[in-house]
This record gives sequence, C-alpha cells and structure tokens, in this order.
Amino acid sequence: MGKLNLGILGGFSGTVGTVVGSTNKKGDDIIRAKSKKRRTSQTPRQVSQQTKFGLVTGFMQGINPLLKTSFKQLAGAENMLSHNYACRHALKNAVVGTEAEPELDYSKIIISDGSLSRISGATAIKEGDTIKFSWSDTVGSSNGTVGDNVTLLVYNVTNGEISYSMGEILRSEKTATLPIPYSETGDQLLFYLFFQSANDPTLVSTSQFLGTVTVID
Repeated sequence: MGKLNLGILGGFSGTVGTVVGSTNKKGDDIIRAKSKKRRTSQTPRQVSQQTKFGLVTGFMQGINPLLKTSFKQLAGAENMLSHNYACRHALKNAVVGTEAEPELDYSKIIISDGSLSRISGATAIKEGDTIKFSWSDTVGSSNGTVGDNVTLLVYNVTNGEISYSMGEILRSEKTATLPIPYSETGDQLLFYLFFQSANDPTLVSTSQFLGTVTVID
C-alpha cells in the first residue's frame, strides 16, 4: 500500500493502483508505472512447439532463395509469404519423433509445390566432389514438356550450405552434376529435384526428395 506525503499533489511512497512512488537520492519524488509480472514458466507442450518451429524455420532459412519462386503461386493464392507456406507444410507433415524430442523427416519436406507433373525414377548419386542427378524426360500426356527447366539442390543440412541450379538445365538433358557445397566429415547432404515451366518459372512441380548421404572424407 502507498502512503501520500503531501496530499494528492505531493509525492508518495509505495504502490497505489497501477503506479509506484519513491524518492531518489536527491530527494526528488519519482512516480513510475507498476511493472507487469512476466510469465517465466512454460508447459512442456509450449516448449515442444517452439522446438518444432525452430527446426522447421532453421531448415527453410538455408534455402530461402529457392522458396521465393518455388512456392510463389500457391502461397500467393493464400496471401502468404512463400517461406511461411513452406514452413506450414513442414510443420504439418514432416515433424516426427516425440513431443520431448521432435525431429524432421527430410523425405516429407517439400521445397516446391505446384501442378506441373513429376516423374518417377529420378536419382542423385555422390561421385567424388560432385552429385550426379539423373531423371527421365518422358512427359507423355502429363502437364509438362521436355523444354521445362529442372531445379536441382544439394543441401548440407548440417551447416546450412547449399549448391543448386535453377533455370539453367532442361528436362530433356536427363542428367546433370552439381558440386558439393562446403562440407566436413560427418555432415549430412540432402538431394532434391523439381521442374519449372519454361514459360512461367513460378509454375512448378512438387519437389522430389532423392536421398541423403553422410560425408565420410
């Protein structure tokens, strides 16, 4: 409880309502707003949600240059940023493990999403200091042409380094190589591929996860 010293116009000490009164070393009366108590405790569920969100945003941050194009159409249709669209999908579909120790299933993460057709049988193989990608140029009656571009990604998920090609390789080429980004022994490399329309780079296929390797030398 506060105590008024000189009536309503004077100083006071202690707490009155939402304000606190005191006197400094010079004898001046000081009045300040009462500070609000901060919540310092969090439930296990809140901690788990924060951990999951951190895992997903950390992953997406490393490939943000790709996401701006690869999710532009669908994210824009929902008035969302491409990065947020990608994170939402990953939080819903790619988080595994337990509430106490959540993890990411990289095979369920997509780095593009769209109506352009995918293909089966694509591969990515480590050959020395490069990754060799291979895919089929068969499109048949699907939504795509041999003139589509192929986007390739090698992602060192351990340190956030990437190597990628966007808008430079045609579906008709059926194979291409990318240099391995800066890596050290024990780092984990991830491989992804998706197609882009030659006429509209924002018209893409849903990405395909082509595997992972651990750097051993």
